[in-house]
Amino acid sequence: MLEELSVTNYALIDDIKLSFTKGLNILTGETGAGKSLLVGALGLIFGKKGSPSFVRQGEEEATISALVDVSGNDEAIVWLKNNNIKYEDNQVLIKRHVKDSGRGSQYIEGEAILRTQLEEFASLLFDMHGQHEHQSLFNKNNHRMLLDKFGQLTDDVINLYNKFLALGSLKNEINKLEEAESGQEERISFLKKAIKEIDSVKLEEGEEEELEKELKMLRNNDSVFSLLNSSLSLTTSSTGLVAGLKELSLNIDALSQYDESFSSLLKRVKDCFYEIDDISETINDFKRNIDFSPELLEKKEERISEIYKLEKKYGASLDDVLKFSASAKEELEKIDNSGENIEALKKQFRENQEEILENAKDLSLKREKFARSLEEKVVTQLKQLSLPNVKFVVDIGQRKDSSGKSSCGPWGIDDIEFLMSMNPGEPLKPVRQIASGGEISRIMLALKSVLSDVDNVGCLIFDEIDSGIGGEVALSIGDHLKNLSEKKQVLSITHLASIASYGNNHLKVIKNSDGVTTKTEVIKLNKDERIREIARMLSGDCSEASLNHARELLGIS
Repeated sequence: MLEELSVTNYALIDDIKLSFTKGLNILTGETGAGKSLLVGALGLIFGKKGSPSFVRQGEEEATISALVDVSGNDEAIVWLKNNNIKYEDNQVLIKRHVKDSGRGSQYIEGEAILRTQLEEFASLLFDMHGQHEHQSLFNKNNHRMLLDKFGQLTDDVINLYNKFLALGSLKNEINKLEEAESGQEERISFLKKAIKEIDSVKLEEGEEEELEKELKMLRNNDSVFSLLNSSLSLTTSSTGLVAGLKELSLNIDALSQYDESFSSLLKRVKDCFYEIDDISETINDFKRNIDFSPELLEKKEERISEIYKLEKKYGASLDDVLKFSASAKEELEKIDNSGENIEALKKQFRENQEEILENAKDLSLKREKFARSLEEKVVTQLKQLSLPNVKFVVDIGQRKDSSGKSSCGPWGIDDIEFLMSMNPGEPLKPVRQIASGGEISRIMLALKSVLSDVDNVGCLIFDEIDSGIGGEVALSIGDHLKNLSEKKQVLSITHLASIASYGNNHLKVIKNSDGVTTKTEVIKLNKDERIREIARMLSGDCSEASLNHARELLGIS
């Protein structure tokens, strides 16, 4: 339930703080006093979109906060847990900021959240119904939703809806495969040609790098041959390194006979001799084995040209070409198997379709059962609201597709509509065709009362749903709101004294102006103030007759 509402710098509201109680909370005030501003402020707490126009003139930001009690509301408690929001003593603080730039922010217990999250959370706490919202009863889709809510069939409906969406996705997949299959001859031809062309070259990983390395030598054979001969001359000629190191080792060996310290130096010289000798042999082997023939160069050039040609068509490198070939073979295999895949998917589609139809039939049976119960409860409520002769029927027919054939949709196989007859002998007709504004308000209130038994929403808000109603009907609505408030917290914004007199907590909206600024304020009425307010609502003045009438309505002697 809503315990407190604080509003700062919102439109004509400077700074107010309201306290609400259990039972029936009444908000009254003269036309133009600002009752609609409170409704707008509540709307922000409910997650409605903000606007720069909400910010009081001359201020930078409007702030609205609400303290709510979530005890007993299992759905709200689970939501808080799932969103990792901690709270204490079953109290949760919701805060909303709207800046003059139009930007805003929202918080639950100090945790920043998205506006859509606030809207989702608030829907578990509050149910607001305005004087124009009864038009929603004219929409048949809402009739189905109200019945499902009454029967607590929401989980069944969501399950069916998700299966229906999945079936649609499966159908799209089948259609795409069939379209691809019917127009892929050209693709098959391309893939086969590409695979044949790549396979014919018999590529090997790393081959391109090795070819480029070999070609670098072959294309520069004159320089390579010259450098090889020069290197061999430096090592093997009579004046080369090998001969010089051999002579040096003999000299050092002779010196070691005179001084043993030359022995270690001799070893180093011999190591150099053997290393240079080995290098010379290696260069000579390379020279003997290398093929600098024009035929080999031409062969290697042709091979690298084949690879470049494939890279130009199928990838930037040899690795890319090999990957393309593997991918093409895999795609071709899938195409070859597409017929089998399509048949498997079609079988799955038929099985899922049968399952959905069975679920829809089960849901329809449940709706039939709860429809009779809803009818009985609504009629009982309407009789209490001064509609003793009303007939209310939840008509469940077969859903039809665009061609007029029975079909199953995302919400099932049912076409649901509320039908009514207001007087004896009149035929049943859709609600939108037979009910006046006052009657629609009572039908709506009856439905809200019935649904209040099956949801966890703790606070019901009625914004002047009594518009166009008076006399005994108003008294019956007031009595009904009073009864409803024994199970739920009820906030009623009303202009009728006969309804206001039933309240447990009476708040009055007033507008004050000092000639420079205008402010909307809200005060909690004490006993005497409440008598005067009821009297004003009765006759527009506080004459003794009006005051006595007000006392009578309030049961005050």
